[in-house]
Amino acid sequence: GCLGGVGRAAVQFAQTRGASVAGSCRDTAADEARELGVEPVVGFGFDPAALAGRFDLVFDTPGMLPFAAARTLLKPRGTIVDIVPTPAKMIRSALPGPYRAMMGRLVTADLEEVARTLRLPVARTVPLAEAIQALTELEREQRPKGGKLVIAMAGS
Repeated sequence: GCLGGVGRAAVQFAQTRGASVAGSCRDTAADEARELGVEPVVGFGFDPAALAGRFDLVFDTPGMLPFAAARTLLKPRGTIVDIVPTPAKMIRSALPGPYRAMMGRLVTADLEEVARTLRLPVARTVPLAEAIQALTELEREQRPKGGKLVIAMAGS
């Protein structure tokens, strides 16, 4: 959704490019999404027909939105971005039709520029020596309260 690691970064990146951003998240996190500038905010079980034809781009971060639902949300000639390339999706992109698989390469200068603008909450930072314990605790919690878990490497 719009508040996960990839989703939160995507929201902010789109906003720096002048986009208005809608997003989905748990109902209990809707206020946090609005504070980030997301509007409208919908719950994960929303009806795509309620927002039919409103978006130029649908970015499905968890790869859970059915293709038909994503298409319903799009304006004509809109784009769906799915970052979870299952084998079926990759095969479909190799066949004639509207589906395309795209690969990119990491451009460090671009990342440095974007990194200066992102606001990512950090719940806790631990040294590498405590990583196993911290990750075990994270597994029990499912997600750290208040942000992300950062593991600091020696010398960083």
